[in-house]
Amino acid sequence: MDAFRHVSDAFEPKPAKPLACVPNNAINDMVRQRLLNRFTSEQAEGNAIYRLTPLGIGITDYYIRQREFSTLRLSMQLSIVAGELKRAADAADENGDEFHWHRNVYAPLKYSVAEIFDSIDLTQRLMDEQQQQVKDDIAQLLNKDWRAAISSCELLLSETSGTLRELQDTLEAAGDKLQANLLRIQDATMAHDDLHFIDRLVFDLQSKLDRIISWGQQSIDLWIGYDRHVHKFIRTAIDMDKNRVFAQRLRQSVQTYFDAPWALTYANADRLLDMRDEEMALRDEEVTGELPPDLEYEEFNEIREQLAAMIEEQLAVYKTRQVPLDLGLVVRDYLAQYPRARHFDVARIVVDQAVRLGIAQADFTGLPPKWQPINDYGAKVQAHVIDKY
Repeated sequence: MDAFRHVSDAFEPKPAKPLACVPNNAINDMVRQRLLNRFTSEQAEGNAIYRLTPLGIGITDYYIRQREFSTLRLSMQLSIVAGELKRAADAADENGDEFHWHRNVYAPLKYSVAEIFDSIDLTQRLMDEQQQQVKDDIAQLLNKDWRAAISSCELLLSETSGTLRELQDTLEAAGDKLQANLLRIQDATMAHDDLHFIDRLVFDLQSKLDRIISWGQQSIDLWIGYDRHVHKFIRTAIDMDKNRVFAQRLRQSVQTYFDAPWALTYANADRLLDMRDEEMALRDEEVTGELPPDLEYEEFNEIREQLAAMIEEQLAVYKTRQVPLDLGLVVRDYLAQYPRARHFDVARIVVDQAVRLGIAQADFTGLPPKWQPINDYGAKVQAHVIDKY
């Protein structure tokens, strides 16, 4: 009754039901759920003795012992595992009878090493829950007052990161030795066909150890990504805070104007330099009237097609006469006929049409061609002489 009252006050200071009947109902529920065993005697009617069942012990052990996790405990567990594996590997090298294999190899692996591996795996899963709880705490802190929560967030992030890194370093430091002893046992069982049960157990332990170490590293990588996400959010909030503070102060000033009047002075100075006339850019007046034929608008695609056909016809002379085509000289001659604004488009058309005529045998030598200037503005082209059509 006293224990139930203490727990009830912590969770529900003012219970809805009378406290006298609630503990009895809770105890009866725990008996039905096989968390408690009830022992009664005829001499003392109404009195009973209660004892935790194995299920109840397992649950309490989970919530009390497993959650008290530390690097020292992990080191002790790994030290015990290393010792058990070392003795099992030495016993496997002795190559005794079947009783020897069962007692000195199989039993330590099954009832000591495997249980400790399961305990470490369970601890990792508890750490996953703790990480999620830390994320929830950080989210609540940032939603309330992120400026006051920055230091608390930094503390939670650094503590969790340090814990994960410390645990992973401990696992990786002992992982190689554990794997080496497991391989020793596996090598010793290869010569015995009747020891397949040990071989299967060793394989399961290797897989479990690999999973523990790999998940530890993945957990660190995921936490690093979350850490960066939180810091990015904080930096963004800090960048936006100037405008937020100004807007908040302005709202407060407007709301309390009649209690504390104020005057606003502002300056609207001319800009020192206008890069462009914004009004000109916004004009979209409809043009009326007729233009002379020389000023009629033509789409670039039509001009490009006409130009490509003309250049193709002119370059075909090189193929007909089997004359080498020096692309640098040809492009330079063409560009001299057009204004600078058209040089890039014309050069691209000339190169496209010239490449369709043939290839340069010098391309197969692997030597790079020389750069040749094609106009007076610094443009250059790099191409071998086309000599095979």
